[in-house]
Amino acid sequence: MSESRVVVIGGGVIGVSTAYYLAEMGARVTLLEQNKICSGRPQCNAGQLTPGHMPLNQPGVIWRNLSLLMKRSSPLYIPMRWDWGLMCWLWRFHKACSPPRVRRATELLALLGHASFELFEEFKDRFDFGYHRLGRLEVCLSKKSLSEVLHEAELLEGFGFTWREVSADEVRELEPAVTTPVAGGVQFHESAYCNPATFVVELSRAAAERGVELREHVEVKQVLANGSGPVRITTADDQLEVDRAVVAGGAWTPRLARQLDLRLPIQPGKGYHLDIEAPQPGIRAPTLFVEERVFATPIDDFVRLAGTMELSGFNLRQLPARIRQLSVGAGRYMEGIESAPVRSRWCHLRPMAPDGVPMIGPTPTSPKVWIASGHGMLGLTQGPITGKLVAEGILTGKTSLDIAALRPDRFTN
Repeated sequence: MSESRVVVIGGGVIGVSTAYYLAEMGARVTLLEQNKICSGRPQCNAGQLTPGHMPLNQPGVIWRNLSLLMKRSSPLYIPMRWDWGLMCWLWRFHKACSPPRVRRATELLALLGHASFELFEEFKDRFDFGYHRLGRLEVCLSKKSLSEVLHEAELLEGFGFTWREVSADEVRELEPAVTTPVAGGVQFHESAYCNPATFVVELSRAAAERGVELREHVEVKQVLANGSGPVRITTADDQLEVDRAVVAGGAWTPRLARQLDLRLPIQPGKGYHLDIEAPQPGIRAPTLFVEERVFATPIDDFVRLAGTMELSGFNLRQLPARIRQLSVGAGRYMEGIESAPVRSRWCHLRPMAPDGVPMIGPTPTSPKVWIASGHGMLGLTQGPITGKLVAEGILTGKTSLDIAALRPDRFTN
């Protein structure tokens, strides 16, 4: 279906990746972003590319953290309030924590992760975005945490990921910046890192070179698709008629999906980052401080600390306790973190699906409109393969991976 006119709504990593692959396959593409390209989610991303990643939904995760859920410094924070949508989401999340469903979610994430990792390897030869493939180290203070990480590693091994256990001495050899006594860690080999903002900006330039029209500061008000007619996109200043449309608006995707009679159980999960001047010795490779759930990534000449999950609705309020937890948490493993000069503080909303799996596919009542959202904390990692799959589905009717289990309407029954 070459020369199809397609509008992509959303200028984050998912939307830009989709626009890029649509144009590469011959479509005429317009990308609409309500702010600036890469103005939100990629800026907040930890920068770690983790194709082997367990979903947030884990057996017993809610009960193990029940006493901490309303504590502002907790890795998972849910302030008390009445929110029916959140209650329904938490119930679905609870049901998705059974071992069989966690295994299935992990299988799907691995499938997407492997494929996307290959695409990143291709992109590194096309433009510079600070890509380095050095693996990922998960550091544990306690033997209990180490045992849990080893269990996860064994599960991920079944889906094609390689790893090795490292002793406390080996942790210090790999990362001299870790000065606190630790129990040990696990090194995952299929992992890399990059500057996420640079990646999205450079990919948008590559998309523009392939003919994509990038339109910033355009707010989409309405998406209509009826029968055999065109898809009508109404913005604050204009109306477009196209053959196909893709809604890749992150946490805001459900607002447009409802206009297409599709209710997506996506919750906005607030994540934070803190960029600091790299202490000496600095982090050499992507690292996860397991007990605190703080990710540390050496990006360019600074270190990014990222993590936490806050389910507090649609707001971008930065809570000082949440920001502080990043440096305090990392400081349990490294010296000099809490006193390091701060370059930037940031937060944004991740689109969280209750089963830990993204929503990719056409809307059931309006198949000319596709959804690409719900990637949670893995938007950067899964961005390229998501864009490629959406482009394949729209332009050829077939996808290189089976996406039936990712369909956006899987929660309607």
